[in-house]
Amino acid sequence: MSNQPNQKLKLLYLLEILLKKTDDCTGLSMNEILGELAARGIDAERKSVCRDFDVLREYGWDVLFDSSTKRWFLAERPFSAEELVMLVDAVQSAPFLTEHMALGLVKKLKRFASESQEERLDQRLDMAEYVKMDNPEVFWSIDAIQQAMYLGRKVQFRYFRFAADGSRVLSRDGRVSEKTPLKLVYVDGLYYLLAYNDRYGGMTPYRVDRMVDVGVSNEAATRNETVATWQLQDDVRLSFGVFGNSPQEPVVFEIDEPRICTVVDKFGKDLDMYPLDDGRAKVYTRAPLCPQFFGWLFQLGPHVKLLGSKRAVEAYRTHLHDIAALYEE
Repeated sequence: MSNQPNQKLKLLYLLEILLKKTDDCTGLSMNEILGELAARGIDAERKSVCRDFDVLREYGWDVLFDSSTKRWFLAERPFSAEELVMLVDAVQSAPFLTEHMALGLVKKLKRFASESQEERLDQRLDMAEYVKMDNPEVFWSIDAIQQAMYLGRKVQFRYFRFAADGSRVLSRDGRVSEKTPLKLVYVDGLYYLLAYNDRYGGMTPYRVDRMVDVGVSNEAATRNETVATWQLQDDVRLSFGVFGNSPQEPVVFEIDEPRICTVVDKFGKDLDMYPLDDGRAKVYTRAPLCPQFFGWLFQLGPHVKLLGSKRAVEAYRTHLHDIAALYEE
């Protein structure tokens, strides 16, 4: 029996069978396991399979036997069914991935699922309901940016925007930009490069999916006091996106109690909140006085009232006036 050409693969086949055919809800009888091995060209005996299970356990695989059902199964897997669902959902909903990339990643994740788990994952697959990017270079761009940061060099790229007819238009007449990469951040489902701009002496954000021809420059990254001391919170509160990079300022507002969860979701622990007698709450926090923050306030409508600072209230009033002016006849 040991002279069979596939015999050396028996242990690997056993692991494959346990991974794909069993999980914590589904098991196989010994006869079914022997049948699976036979289908792969391997004749085996019960005792030798049990010894192989001992080897797998010794290596760290949680191979268990249910005495009530007389079935063997793999109890603990690299990912639980719930974890695979979360990972697949995250991949599907990530707008920076093209549909082709997302499907490829989901296919790889499904390798960690049993067949029954795979069926449940297939029921969740529906790329049509998500908006996906059409720039397949994102992965390579991220890799090039990280390599530039590791090597201490600038990153070079071209940047594009969309014209009124929906076509891509390269910025700067298609000329290559070279910037010092500070950090890659993931905000609202998109990757951004935060880069030091030598011309302006500050941080500029770039959406990675709108960067093309990304590569590592031969020019060394800028090294000065601004770059050396730069911290993420110095320039941007990520809860309002990387383009909300106005300086952080103290703000105070009152909000209806049913909307307090919205405030906590947005600011996390970075706030002080006090209950008022009328069921509302007064909130003290910091925010950038930018369209992103004002848009967040606006969507809450009459359920929130900005009280301070005076500068924040004036800026918000101007923002609302400019919008209202668009609809004046």
